[in-house]
Amino acid sequence: KLTTLFFAAIIIALLSSGGEVAAQRERGGEQQNLFVREKSENKTLVLVDTWATLETHSIFFDHIRSMGAGNHTLEFKLISGSSTDEVNIQQFNKYFYDNIIFMAPTVKSFGQDLKNSIFFSSVDFHHNIMIFANNEARKQIRELVNEFSVDFEDYGYTMQGGSAPQDSAQNGFPVSNVAWSDNMFTPLFKDKSVFSELKRPVIFEDGVGAVLDNYATNKYVFPILKADKAGHSYNPNAPKRAETGVVSGQQLTLVAGYQTEYNQRVVISGSTKMCSNDAMLANRDPHQGSTISSSPNYLLCTELVEWNLQERGVIRVDNVRHKKKGEAFTGANPENYKRQVDIEYFIDVHEKKNGEWVPHVSNDLQFQFTMLDPYYQVALEQPDKSSPTYTYALKTPWRLGIFRFHVDYKRYGLTFIDNRMEVSVIQLRHDEFPRYETTGYPYYLNVLILMASSFIFVVYYAFSDFSKVKGVK
Repeated sequence: KLTTLFFAAIIIALLSSGGEVAAQRERGGEQQNLFVREKSENKTLVLVDTWATLETHSIFFDHIRSMGAGNHTLEFKLISGSSTDEVNIQQFNKYFYDNIIFMAPTVKSFGQDLKNSIFFSSVDFHHNIMIFANNEARKQIRELVNEFSVDFEDYGYTMQGGSAPQDSAQNGFPVSNVAWSDNMFTPLFKDKSVFSELKRPVIFEDGVGAVLDNYATNKYVFPILKADKAGHSYNPNAPKRAETGVVSGQQLTLVAGYQTEYNQRVVISGSTKMCSNDAMLANRDPHQGSTISSSPNYLLCTELVEWNLQERGVIRVDNVRHKKKGEAFTGANPENYKRQVDIEYFIDVHEKKNGEWVPHVSNDLQFQFTMLDPYYQVALEQPDKSSPTYTYALKTPWRLGIFRFHVDYKRYGLTFIDNRMEVSVIQLRHDEFPRYETTGYPYYLNVLILMASSFIFVVYYAFSDFSKVKGVK
């Protein structure tokens, strides 16, 4: 009886604990649903060091709300600089926001729960960050941008230089601590038109220049706006002959971009006031009616945030397929092809523009057909520019093995494409080999010569008279 009671107690305990575990799992699932938000919401957290930023940058924030399909929402939080502040952007690696815009360059601390490692983890979890600094940027933000291969000039140095347009409305704009530049990174507007070319220089007030790692050191960081040829960093309080920074001109970067291997994006601007209402309104072009869209500051800032929040320069791959030439596509890609077969490869590439997916037009979409080394390395053809389909016709090699269709497309400002698909090249059937192969001609000739010589020898031996030969009876 005691044994029976003992086992009964164990069974009851297991059942009750199982019920508690099931309840915990159910509650955990509900809690997890609260943490995870659909990507279509595009919720962005804006961290500011003063509530006045909401008024001074209202044009910039209004544009974010109107981007794409109008599904971008903003939430503002104030950082006082105290180490006891709590921002609460994540819990158990579940982030409440899709993007973070940092507009608090002068704070000494981000808070007790917002360290630099949290920003890095946010990027690792497929979120985007936009960082605004100025000439008073503190150690915390300098260390943050250093992790993205951006090194600000020393504390106290301010960007100056460049030429302002003669017809700009500068009457209400400070003259000191201002730099001007229209020196956009060429591949961004010439090759792929990810950004618009600036016709007028941008006002860069109270800004700090930066030096980027070179391509050999880090291929993911690149300049977006570089300093003017006459641009330089200046610190009036520095020792004599050190007032001007060591680096000057186009070696200094005003706005930098960073895109990871998995297409998370980071934008780093050395000036917060560059995207303010005052800068946008002061730099309007009177030859274009002094509209807000004629301001290069408005143009650059709006395109920067569109690029950062994945509304500009985004391309995607869809409907990758291949088939034997002359045959209809059945909906499933063949697993293998035989030697020396003509095949066709197709891939659809779309680009996101104004919230809609349209065909991406390019003439340098690189395609490879490889095993260990590329057997084909060409640019895909786009027969119809109004269609997203790119194609290329090729012949399978004589070599057997597992081959790979590989589209590797990495261009500045565009999301990276690395699409791979494997297919086998198999042996011919026993009755599909050619009857006579060109490589066997010497052997065929050798057999024919041997046969002919044997026949001649037999005929000669059969009809020869050996009676006159000495020693033959």
